[in-house]
Amino acid sequence: MGFEGYVLVVDDSVTNQVLIEALLGEEGIKTVAVSSTNDAIKQISKEPPRIIILDILMPNVTGIDLLKAIRQDEKSQAIPVIVVSAANAELYRNQCQMLGVNDFFPKPINIPALINRVKAILNGE
Repeated sequence: MGFEGYVLVVDDSVTNQVLIEALLGEEGIKTVAVSSTNDAIKQISKEPPRIIILDILMPNVTGIDLLKAIRQDEKSQAIPVIVVSAANAELYRNQCQMLGVNDFFPKPINIPALINRVKAILNGE
């Protein structure tokens, strides 16, 4: 079963990018992966994704900074965001919640739960 559009994976770990791309690809979900928030902003401007899977702890510009930018831009503010991060501290969870993330998955990722959540959002649930 294929889905329209694509999921943008923003993570500085290539290993995590490849893992998420492979898992979602098996479900017929197209992904685009980028390693930095700057690349993510360029990709979102070029072609907005259906969902963004976002790591928080990244060098230079953090995932929180990207999340703020996404929520402040009219063109991207409605895009669902799922945070997947080793930054499981309450502070990060609270910031993400205040910025309207759709879900927060700590690393190591509960893979079946992540896939189910992505599919649910793509199906409009």
